[in-house]
Amino acid sequence: MRFNLLKKILSVPNYLSLPVAGIEISNSSIKYVEFVNNNGVLSLKKASEVMLEPNIVKNGDIINKTTLIEALVEVKNNITSDFVKVSIPEEKSYIFDVVLPKEAKNNVREALEFKIEENVPLKLDEVYFEYEIVEDEINSKNIVLSVSVISKKVISDYVELFDKAGLFPRSFEIESKMIANSVIFRGDQKNTIIVNIKDDTTELVAVINGFVRLSSSVFIGENTIRETLLRTGLFKDKISVDSFFENDFSFETTDMKDAYGSLANIFSVLKDEVDKFDGYVTKNFSKKIERIILCGKSSAMPSFGKHINQNINSEVKLADVWINTFDIKESVVRLKFNDSLGFAAPIGLFVSSIKKTNA
Repeated sequence: MRFNLLKKILSVPNYLSLPVAGIEISNSSIKYVEFVNNNGVLSLKKASEVMLEPNIVKNGDIINKTTLIEALVEVKNNITSDFVKVSIPEEKSYIFDVVLPKEAKNNVREALEFKIEENVPLKLDEVYFEYEIVEDEINSKNIVLSVSVISKKVISDYVELFDKAGLFPRSFEIESKMIANSVIFRGDQKNTIIVNIKDDTTELVAVINGFVRLSSSVFIGENTIRETLLRTGLFKDKISVDSFFENDFSFETTDMKDAYGSLANIFSVLKDEVDKFDGYVTKNFSKKIERIILCGKSSAMPSFGKHINQNINSEVKLADVWINTFDIKESVVRLKFNDSLGFAAPIGLFVSSIKKTNA
């Protein structure tokens, strides 16, 4: 979804030829990627992050504006462009289906205005919304639309932050849609659940026939995993746990079987949530889930994939976040594979404009 601030909020010329950076703000960090234009073809220049202290951002709520602006200034100093695309946290957006009579097809936006307040706890004049027609069968009397909504206040707050940091947003996009952009190959119609382990939550996203139709969050994330590992006594301190994550889940002085075993309860809870989500999607969309894609750095733990695979009659695989941008077998991407799993959203901001090329 593209909330076009060029017309609605900002008065910035459409500098299509200038480089643009993609930014995702989470509880623990600001992740950013930058692509450059080489003779009409975009290629990756940088993918990195600025870490945030606790209680600066919490599930999309901005707790400490001053410190967050300082972090955005640090991002600005590390990228080439002042123009950015921004991923809005899932907690601050709404995605839902609306069924309309086919005769409303020529005036969809007006027809939708009567449906927004039925599905969102905000007034129509308090939101921006966009839609996609996801079902339009010839023999059906109705069309089905996937509607995406973001509060104007959320957008306004983000614009203020970026403006004070000297950055200019060209668009705001919903996180789940950007993740799907990144990890599902263009034109792939397989019905998919994406499981994205973030810092404090795990996001479940249903992609049906190529469209994001539903998302849900579970309040278990990488920080929960890190805290559990620290309590096992297998790691002497937080720094040792951090080293475990930095070394792609290999640690010379640790019995890895015991470490992964300590996470069994957490992964079982997540498995149960995925099972329930799978059942809900199958029942309400009348579609069988054919594949589960895992992303977020913690999803690369071998034991996590094994847990998710229980009771699921679908393919379970780790995401390739570059699938619509680069062939990682042929390109030099200066980011570890496990680390790349956490960059799906900012990479997805560019998928519609990127041609495949070497990094």
